[in-house]
Amino acid sequence: METIYYPTAGADTNPNTSLEGDTTSEIFLEISAGIFLTVVVLMNFLLNPPMLCVLYRVTSIQPTTKIFMASLTMSDLGTGIIWLIRLPGVFAGKWLLGDFLCAISGVFGYIFQSLNLLSLVLLTIDRYIAVSRPLRYPTLMTVFRSKILICAKWTTIVIVGILLYGIYHPRRVEQLGSRQLCSWRMDNVRGVFGLLAVVFWQTVIIILYLRISLIARKQARRIAAENQADNGQGGHRINTRSIATIVIITGTLVITWIPNIILLLVPLVNGSSPNTYINYLLTYFATGFVISNSWLNVIIYYLRNKQLRRVMLVLLSDWRHRLVQNF
Repeated sequence: METIYYPTAGADTNPNTSLEGDTTSEIFLEISAGIFLTVVVLMNFLLNPPMLCVLYRVTSIQPTTKIFMASLTMSDLGTGIIWLIRLPGVFAGKWLLGDFLCAISGVFGYIFQSLNLLSLVLLTIDRYIAVSRPLRYPTLMTVFRSKILICAKWTTIVIVGILLYGIYHPRRVEQLGSRQLCSWRMDNVRGVFGLLAVVFWQTVIIILYLRISLIARKQARRIAAENQADNGQGGHRINTRSIATIVIITGTLVITWIPNIILLLVPLVNGSSPNTYINYLLTYFATGFVISNSWLNVIIYYLRNKQLRRVMLVLLSDWRHRLVQNF
């Protein structure tokens, strides 16, 4: 799903072209991309590890939901590790770690981005079943079934990642003007596959949350009808919160993926993409928005939950007391 390009056969790689040297725009984009991605990676490592500790201390969340949330957090941490490896190359303006790590970073970059998106899909399905079939939920979504789904998801994505991004035109260090960059060719096969996959799974998430919203509205009306003491205000609060949750989740997902979707469309519409260092940096910006989900997920799925917030504060207080005692 990443969109980093390298020159195709016959592309101009003459070091005397406009790619030679650092132009003002290249320097600006290079620094901006480096700072942006650094902030994203730091937020990832700052927020995600504590959430794994918090998650398993909370008793109010279903064990199956915890499994899906843990899978999401692990994929987010994996994304952070991949981009921690790539960051030095962004600031240096060239790839520093050789061909092997270049190829590996391409495969695992795809794997963790895909795992992130599919983790959101499974978490949404879990919520949909919990809302639409509350009485049957314990039998429909058991711990064993949730583990099977997670294992199947990871196995499938790893296999597809190795085939589509490891064996088929893997990332490699290529000469782009005077620079050696870790990149790959975005051809029609990979472009169409990535675009359709992103749009399809985002559509599934949006449809499921719309269904959840309709069910929540019906439940709110039923509660208001049964409990008229507050003239339905309690149901109104439930409905307002469910709508806010849907807007936040779907809005964040769509907005962070829009730049990447546009870059996936460009080579498909034009037949090619310009092989310039500026284009290379712009794709890093677009991917930076996508991987921002790795820390935004913490805010959406963890910090908006009162019980999780309470446990997190207790855990942070405990860590602070231990730190003070040690020093």
